[in-house]
Amino acid sequence: MTHADDPDRRKMLKLGAASAAAIGLVPSALAQGASTVRPSRVRHYVIAAKDLDATCGELNRMLDVEPVAKEPGNEPTLAFGFRTRMIRVGTTLIEVVSPIREKHQLQDFFVERGGDGGFMVVMQTYDDTALLARAAAANHKLAFEIPNFMGQHLMQFDYKTFGTRFEFYKYTPEDNWWGNPLHGAYNDPKAAEDITGAEVAVENPAAIAATAASMFLGKQDGASVTFIDRRIDFVEPVGKARGLTAIYLKARDRGRAGEKVNVANVEFRFV
Repeated sequence: MTHADDPDRRKMLKLGAASAAAIGLVPSALAQGASTVRPSRVRHYVIAAKDLDATCGELNRMLDVEPVAKEPGNEPTLAFGFRTRMIRVGTTLIEVVSPIREKHQLQDFFVERGGDGGFMVVMQTYDDTALLARAAAANHKLAFEIPNFMGQHLMQFDYKTFGTRFEFYKYTPEDNWWGNPLHGAYNDPKAAEDITGAEVAVENPAAIAATAASMFLGKQDGASVTFIDRRIDFVEPVGKARGLTAIYLKARDRGRAGEKVNVANVEFRFV
């Protein structure tokens, strides 16, 4: 049973949220009490691919950088049924995941998505207790929770609510998150210096943006939400596409601004 499913915990958190509302506290104030509120941060983007090597090859050609594989024989994700490779872009990561067994949620994703696609937005919370309190008060269930995933607190929200999987971590230490981007053996892409944001296709995008802004502590502008230095644009779906459908790359060569490249059914837009 997850913390979010614990009846006693849910009751306690709802009472706490109700008390805060009664005295006029907004959700962000509830998150940090009397201290300064720290909004959530976007830390990396996950793409699900049936053919890991082929997708990484396409990303390599687009970004001009070699994706980093985990050390052979020491891949922590194997126990969870998938392989992964990472690309660092500025202080953000692109992760490519591929299942190694037939009965896996990634296989279900491929069926639902109709193939490869953007699977997840990974974010950092500085106050996991407050995040869970807001979720309980709003009756937003977690897809799952792992209190100690390699030393980090992992919480994943139901993609049917927010359009894509928003996976949160309370990182320790907080300045070097999952994937070890600050000290890992990464090379910098020659084509892009940063990722400025992404697009999530979902019905009722403005309403979902409002929910995400309140729940995840971001700043809403119409159907867009800014989390400190990254933006998530919620948009109407086109065809069957749902979820993480585009990623915005800050081009090193300004002449590439406006260029679009499709990899694994995700549109990479150079800005």
